[in-house]
Amino acid sequence: MSEDAWSNLDKVDQKIIEILNNNARTPSKEIAAELKKSGHDVSDRTIRKRIERLEKSGIIKGYKAVLTDVSGINQYQVVLMKLKPSKSLEAVQDSIKDFITKLDNYLLVANMHGEWNMLVIIQSNSEKSNTPQKIVEKFSEELIDYRINEVDIKDVNILNMSLLLL
Repeated sequence: MSEDAWSNLDKVDQKIIEILNNNARTPSKEIAAELKKSGHDVSDRTIRKRIERLEKSGIIKGYKAVLTDVSGINQYQVVLMKLKPSKSLEAVQDSIKDFITKLDNYLLVANMHGEWNMLVIIQSNSEKSNTPQKIVEKFSEELIDYRINEVDIKDVNILNMSLLLL
């Protein structure tokens, strides 16, 4: 959501969105109770109407299930790639994305602006721990530089991944 859209919402709507962002299944009665604690006396019926309005206006676009990591593996490898400048840079990035998204252990692949062009996060496990090296080898002709680092990511879901990357 843009900063302008957020600042145009009143404090009650902002708090409703904050609560739903933490748990989209929070009942309107609990949201009303939480709002009452912060000095806003709003009925659960009013909460439901406000949520409907936020959905209809497109501010709330939907709800997602956030799944736990069934395997229990919290080890990930991060690959940062600096690509050779070329007229076909976008095509190279698309080719890398196509390759990575076919891997069953990838978590995130993103284009970046700045010193590094691409970021890849891959789940590590014993049988696929050389996946980052395979990526680097496959696209070595397009790379100027790369970094591979191990990271331990706990209690992070895809929705909050952008906060992790800042």
